[in-house]
Amino acid sequence: MAIAATGVGLWVLCRRAGDLVELLSLFPTLAGLAGLRVPPRCPIPSFHVELCREGQNLLKHFQVRDSEEDAYIHGNPHELVAYSQYPRPADSPQWNSDKPSLKDIKVMGYSIRTVDYRYTVWVGFNPREFLANFSDVHAGELYFVASDPWQDHNMYNDSQGGALPRSLTP
Repeated sequence: MAIAATGVGLWVLCRRAGDLVELLSLFPTLAGLAGLRVPPRCPIPSFHVELCREGQNLLKHFQVRDSEEDAYIHGNPHELVAYSQYPRPADSPQWNSDKPSLKDIKVMGYSIRTVDYRYTVWVGFNPREFLANFSDVHAGELYFVASDPWQDHNMYNDSQGGALPRSLTP
């Protein structure tokens, strides 16, 4: 993730951090850069909360003290994993696949991304109860980043990759 900003307090920010990040952290990070209050984390359930967030403010990853890198950037194992969630109305693409209404979501994809791999499992989803059914696996994706940086070769059904998806699925 790279950010360039001026006028943030009295300092200028132009840094790049190699941590894994997801789009859901963009909102709290930009709010922090703008000097706005970063909303609190979303409670469970969060249906009646006007404004909350799932991501985290990543501004701390770009701050450097005394020209030395902050140990937090590389030393926290929690920052080496990024999570994503993808709602879909069906197994196959259709007109509303990229932005389905809640009532139309029938399949939910959950991804874990590390420096070594990206794993996604697509499971049945109940929009009325807001629950995923991990016993109802529709499909899976497993990509090893070192040997397949563009994630073109899905290894989910490969016998060598079979143990990893089983160990990651709840």
